[in-house]
Amino acid sequence: MSFFNDTPLLPDDPILSLPILFAEDPRPNKINLGIGAYKTADGRPLVLTSVRKAESQILQKQLNKEYLPIDGDEGFLKEALQLLFGREHPILQSKTIVAAQAIGGSGALRLGGELLAKLVSKTIFLSQPSWSNHKQIFEKSGLNVGSYPYFDPKTYQLDFAGMCEAIRNMPPGSAILLHGCCHNPTGLDPTFDQWKELSALIKQQKLIPFFDIAYQGFGQDLDQDAQAIRYFASQGHEMVVAYSFSKNIGLYGERVGFLTVIPTRPDLVANIASQVKFLIRCNYSTPPLHGARIVAAILKSPELTQEWKTELKNMCERVKEMRKALIAALLVKAQDKNFTYMHHQSGLFSFSGLNSDQVLRLRKEAAIYMPSNGRINIAGLNTQNIECVAEALLSVM
Repeated sequence: MSFFNDTPLLPDDPILSLPILFAEDPRPNKINLGIGAYKTADGRPLVLTSVRKAESQILQKQLNKEYLPIDGDEGFLKEALQLLFGREHPILQSKTIVAAQAIGGSGALRLGGELLAKLVSKTIFLSQPSWSNHKQIFEKSGLNVGSYPYFDPKTYQLDFAGMCEAIRNMPPGSAILLHGCCHNPTGLDPTFDQWKELSALIKQQKLIPFFDIAYQGFGQDLDQDAQAIRYFASQGHEMVVAYSFSKNIGLYGERVGFLTVIPTRPDLVANIASQVKFLIRCNYSTPPLHGARIVAAILKSPELTQEWKTELKNMCERVKEMRKALIAALLVKAQDKNFTYMHHQSGLFSFSGLNSDQVLRLRKEAAIYMPSNGRINIAGLNTQNIECVAEALLSVM
């Protein structure tokens, strides 16, 4: 007899299980286009030189391993906020901002979701499609999850009109999740003029925007990728932001992120901060040290910051080159099809439009791995495999 007799077996996570399936595949020509992590041109994980140097500096200081404050490392948060908003943004001088270190972007999303469910709203709307983990994170936070149109499967473009119409029908007081840049999984972002329209519409409808930004620097550049968030803040929105350093500094396993809450009244800052710290304390108590120290060491040093920016630009340029190469290979091999829509996508991902059956065929017939929604991790492409990928994609379309 066991108290767990009635425990059901849940399916594996559809994305995090892909590396396991990939590792078990014995075929030598297998290609991993799945989990959203940057890979080098030879398909290997990359640890940035700036990260190695920061770690060396930290090690030489022989720092202790005491607990951080509940809301995290103060120096890390100061530098992280300046990276997100820019050093001169008025919001940083206004004293109307709450920030807390979190366990990666996922932890920041969960923390923000619980805060909203407890104090602000019981409903949040996600783009359709969105990152697969968004829905379950917010449901487990206590929120009812709705959706709004985002991707038009007929044109492979942003359904901006459908998005706006859905926003007009959202109940006032609801939260709306927005991807700050490099939308996951489609790679499609609104233009800055469209962001301005969305800002006005969201304010008119009395919604609270919740930005998820996990790819700053992987789209256009560090400033342009944060442009929407900076604009919303300048327009006086009460808003929430979840941030991840997994991609742009390559600290995937260190789990480094933070949550920002911006109320419109300075007298509410202390109250909100106390609620955030309470949620952290009764969950993981305090955040981890090492990753935050790495980020702070890089961003506090002009030399390491410049080296990191150069490395990030190089990663971004390689992704752009691989996207162009894939489009070119597809167009050459199938001149009757139009793949130019991929030019409008940015960041690590490209939405191929493949369905789950086609994705499964690719896995079985060509040893090519990607999530069931057809999202391609462009960083998984290189000059050695791109022709094979193009041929395989066309074979199942």
